[in-house]
Amino acid sequence: MKTAGIILFIVLCVLLLILVLACGLVFNLVIWRKTVRLPKFIEKMIAGNEENDPVYEADLQTAKAEFCALPREDVWLTAPDGARLLGRVLVPEHPNGRTMLLCHGARSSGIGEYRFMAPYLYKNGYTLVIPDHRGCGESDGKYMGYGTHESKDTFLWLRYAKERFPENSIFLLGISMGAATVLMMSNHLEDAAVKGVIADCPYTSAWDEFSYQMHTSFHLPDFPILHICDLYCRALCGYAFKAASPLDSVKCAKKPILFIHGAADDFVPTFMQDILFDACPTEKEKLTVEGAVHARSYYTNPELYNKTLLRFMDTYDEEHK
Repeated sequence: MKTAGIILFIVLCVLLLILVLACGLVFNLVIWRKTVRLPKFIEKMIAGNEENDPVYEADLQTAKAEFCALPREDVWLTAPDGARLLGRVLVPEHPNGRTMLLCHGARSSGIGEYRFMAPYLYKNGYTLVIPDHRGCGESDGKYMGYGTHESKDTFLWLRYAKERFPENSIFLLGISMGAATVLMMSNHLEDAAVKGVIADCPYTSAWDEFSYQMHTSFHLPDFPILHICDLYCRALCGYAFKAASPLDSVKCAKKPILFIHGAADDFVPTFMQDILFDACPTEKEKLTVEGAVHARSYYTNPELYNKTLLRFMDTYDEEHK
């Protein structure tokens, strides 16, 4: 019996070690800037229907070249904790009186996220402020906050935009984690210069999103992996997954919001758009783009996207209509 007890104890210790390491891997993949390379079949499970498309990949390169050919200024801000944050500022030759603050998604960058959209906006007179969030792009930081620290940093960029372009109206637009970021600002946007918020494929909370992925991609329950990863995040990053909650902020939003989502998005599911839309107490609009997978609504139907965007901004910015 004593030998059996020792063997059982060793087996339990090994299983616990495997669990701790597995949770560390998951935490690395969703939070850390530097990630462990995964086998292709696991990457495909996580990506869902965002499969590599040769045409899309070629269009990405063309769009990046067009974006990089635009005249832009690199601006650095320093956060209260000393982190240096990079933003690209594009000032058109003939400004239309509107500044757009554009927030990108997880593991992306300003250029990476807005290479399709930015040239159109710039050529139509929009002043663009496009930050790289901390933990992404060229900004400082080891971890992503899924809207927690990104929303605080974006208020620094909002202040910058106001001070540099004081006569302009301001709209905040975010995609994926960037959408969560601008929504998590929505209950604190008191300034009259800010006219509205555009949230493209946001999640209701980081916990909800990770839970959805656990169930749909890996067919696993939340406990214990998600709970352990949440403990890692609290200890190392200073926030809980449930604290990254656009839904909580949207319930007290102070500005009009346009919600955009791809109908074919199986990464951040479309039902999260409906939950956020229903919770919003301010003026609101909703656009669901048929055939669009995650974060590709603009790419899938730019004409409809631009038309909806312009109508929303005209509606809530009479001064620069």
